[in-house]
Amino acid sequence: MTLDVLICTIDQGILHVPEVILPPHEGVQWVVSMQYTDDQYKNLIPNELSGREDITLTCIEGKGLCRNRNNALLHAHGDILIIADDDCRYTAEALDMVIRTYELNPSADIILFQSNLQKYFPEQPTLYHKAFLDGYYPSSVEMTMRKGLGLRFDERFGLGAERLSAGEESVFLKDAENAQYIIVCIPKRMVTTQRSYVTDNLLNDKQLQRTKGATFRYLFGTFEAIWRCIREAGYHTVHSHANPIPLLYNLLRGIWILQ
Repeated sequence: MTLDVLICTIDQGILHVPEVILPPHEGVQWVVSMQYTDDQYKNLIPNELSGREDITLTCIEGKGLCRNRNNALLHAHGDILIIADDDCRYTAEALDMVIRTYELNPSADIILFQSNLQKYFPEQPTLYHKAFLDGYYPSSVEMTMRKGLGLRFDERFGLGAERLSAGEESVFLKDAENAQYIIVCIPKRMVTTQRSYVTDNLLNDKQLQRTKGATFRYLFGTFEAIWRCIREAGYHTVHSHANPIPLLYNLLRGIWILQ
């Protein structure tokens, strides 16, 4: 089996991409999708990204991380695809582990592997739906999939989107569940990343609060989303001593964004 690592970056982030890419490794290709907000950023493309047959570089103008991810998917050809960013770090052993895991799990369409992010991850191989009910929330850098599933990231969500700044991973996996794809969490470390878990900033980011409300609605429908927003505001009132009124207001506003 072959594997493509789909690295998405924007503007000067292209300078960090060579730190992600490993030396040539059998069966592994790298697809770099660079978004740019001004033509000048294309002048920053490092020389290391040219001259290697295992690296594909594609550029797309504008903003929106999900647009960028979808562009990378369009240029992927491997049997297995890894979702990556310009702050991800891999080892050859980890990439071989991903291929081997897919070979050992021929029924799995999407496999979520561990990262270094400090959040709950099941200790045993677990279907994603159960892991989600147990408290697991996916991060994009933990996501891998077989090529040809026909899924795309919802461009209303994610960094750079007009109104909703996150949630694209959960929305993508909800679409995969609706399409009856088999999604599994495997507790093996695939990647390290320098990012923080997005909910760390929830209380300080109104857009993120609206995004959480919108994501609740996409995943659970309107009525359960309202209940989850109330519960979320109550939780932070008790545990973070937050004022529940503005928090609940923004969470509920997110629900109506998707109307």
